[in-house]
Amino acid sequence: MRKTTVVCIVLLLLVGTCLAPAQQRRGDFELQFYGMYFRTMGTDLTFANGTIGGKIGPYITDHLQIGIGPSLSISTISGREVTGYDPRTFSPIYSTSSTTTTTFGTSVFLIYSFLTSGGKVVPYFGAQWFKSDFNKPISEDKGSAGLTAGLKYFFARKTALDFSVNYGWNLNTAENNETLPSTLMFAFGLSFLI
Repeated sequence: MRKTTVVCIVLLLLVGTCLAPAQQRRGDFELQFYGMYFRTMGTDLTFANGTIGGKIGPYITDHLQIGIGPSLSISTISGREVTGYDPRTFSPIYSTSSTTTTTFGTSVFLIYSFLTSGGKVVPYFGAQWFKSDFNKPISEDKGSAGLTAGLKYFFARKTALDFSVNYGWNLNTAENNETLPSTLMFAFGLSFLI
């Protein structure tokens, strides 16, 4: 009897999940948690960055959302450099170093969702401004502005998996007035409609 009850409950949950349409509507608040990670590797330098964050914002129409969100980034730079040469073999002598930094930041965004009636999958497109470090004033770090494109999959009535691609143009300039590199980040998250 217990096995039958458990099987029936699991089947009801699965059927309910499969039939649950996307339910975002004007006036809903969305709370999202996301994470990103990237790493570069080279012979002399390795850079790794992990970011966790959140987003919150109201839907001002069924399709349009504005919001803000905090972020926490942890970055590690490690590498080696030539500090001298062995006089017997003329081979380089290396020293290694590693630095870890933690920064708090924020983002402001505007998203347009391509919501269809009764749809479980919601593609979206938007724009955002991102500042990764509150410790630096705007005069030193203007942040980056960019575009985002993503897809939400509502596996329950008010809960969705979120995958996005984010491209950001660095708004700062180097000391020699050269443009700093842009960023391409992939994020994965979980969204809840409140």
